[in-house]
Amino acid sequence: MSLDTKYRPHGFSDVIGQVDIITILRQYILTGAGRRQSYLFAGPFGSGKTTLGRILARALMCQEPTKQGDPCNVCESCVSFLTQGNSLDFTEVDAATNSGKDEVKKITEEIEYATFSGRRRVYLFDEAHQLSPGALDALLKPMEENAPGSPDKKMVCIFCTTEPEKMRRTILSRCAPAFIIQPVPPEDIAKRLVYICEQEEFDHDPDCLQTIAEVTECHIRDALKAIEGIALLGKIDRDNTNKYLYLDLNDAFLDVFDALGVDLKASLEATHKILTRMAPASCYEKFGDVAMLAFQMALGVRKPPKYWPVDRLQHIADLHQNHILAFSARFASRPGRPTASMLLCDISQLHNERASNSVVYPSDVKVVRVAAPGGVASSGPTQGGGEVGQEISAPISTSAATNVKTEVNSSGGDGKLSTPHNQVTDCGVYVDERAMLRADETPAKESAKPELSVPLFCQLLGLRVVELFGERLGSSGHTNLGRHRDYPSG
Repeated sequence: MSLDTKYRPHGFSDVIGQVDIITILRQYILTGAGRRQSYLFAGPFGSGKTTLGRILARALMCQEPTKQGDPCNVCESCVSFLTQGNSLDFTEVDAATNSGKDEVKKITEEIEYATFSGRRRVYLFDEAHQLSPGALDALLKPMEENAPGSPDKKMVCIFCTTEPEKMRRTILSRCAPAFIIQPVPPEDIAKRLVYICEQEEFDHDPDCLQTIAEVTECHIRDALKAIEGIALLGKIDRDNTNKYLYLDLNDAFLDVFDALGVDLKASLEATHKILTRMAPASCYEKFGDVAMLAFQMALGVRKPPKYWPVDRLQHIADLHQNHILAFSARFASRPGRPTASMLLCDISQLHNERASNSVVYPSDVKVVRVAAPGGVASSGPTQGGGEVGQEISAPISTSAATNVKTEVNSSGGDGKLSTPHNQVTDCGVYVDERAMLRADETPAKESAKPELSVPLFCQLLGLRVVELFGERLGSSGHTNLGRHRDYPSG
């Protein structure tokens, strides 16, 4: 049995934090008003929404609640729930797989039967935001109607969701004010982890348990999964914790930012080191988090977690200053399935822009027209399904666009470009400068020469174009970047 299941709280007193929420729920039980409305619990994954909903359901069905409003754990309903994980009067629905109207129709039919038999049922909908509109419509009437001769509602629902904004207002109006699960301080989670490690006889370092709580962002389920995995490596100490949670790569992430705009080779070498152990999508997320952490440090609004070196983060914030927020925005705006070469291309482009002191935000990009090498359309399909020579739009920053070969007509001095408009680079990439000038309405100004050479930049750009547009689009609207391909070296 996994630790998160074995040590799941069985009563309100076992729940970490959420003092205000538990106080209100206990009052509902003690005053007998618990069945007069439905409930909604919202919060991030692994924060205890479903666990709290199950405890509330047991308290609502309990025949003899305690004086504190907790379930008694000795009546027939409580014992059935604790031993079998369920009860005849309780139904838990996974809305992610049972979200249709037909499934909810069966539930409403059960409600009518329960009304005549005198039984009172409670329904818990996990991932409730995935319920279909038809299913939600079917719930509205029984949630609003009272049981005959009673102030209690005919149907009591407990909705648990990570996305409360997707819940319909008509459903929310039939619930008590939404209970938002608040983050638990890492110190409190660390105390719980100490107790569990002692019960499981895990050899552990208490300082590492607080680090685990901070890394997992105070999600108790993720923290329990982490100590379960680290324990397989041996003692829960600093070395095993760093290895399991990839904290030993923190210095490599900081090395990338240290070298941006200064040493492209060092940045790419550090990025390659990270890619040997982390997926590209995780790298993008971590790069964005590091940049945002340095930005908040520069503003003095946040202290970094203990597992980050404060002096190095402060150095990065001072080194890049106003550019650090743009770094975070660029990493956070990547598509859903990035590849390693996309990350290397973005690191190279950020280095180029930082070297010329012209880092731009994702919304401030120029669109250029790129054609396949040769510049002449052909009727034969390419490997990715497109046409050879077909012009496509690709984003490119201002600083990168100014490093492509252009010819400006200097005789008239009006900024008009000479023909032909498509200028070929050494790597066979065609760029239409008119798109760049339409954005600024003035010719591109010469900028400081970066360390990234034009042929290398154009080669990376060519790789990026093949990745983005050389694959067929899937139903999700994103390119299928998952397959390995042998790209042309030119």
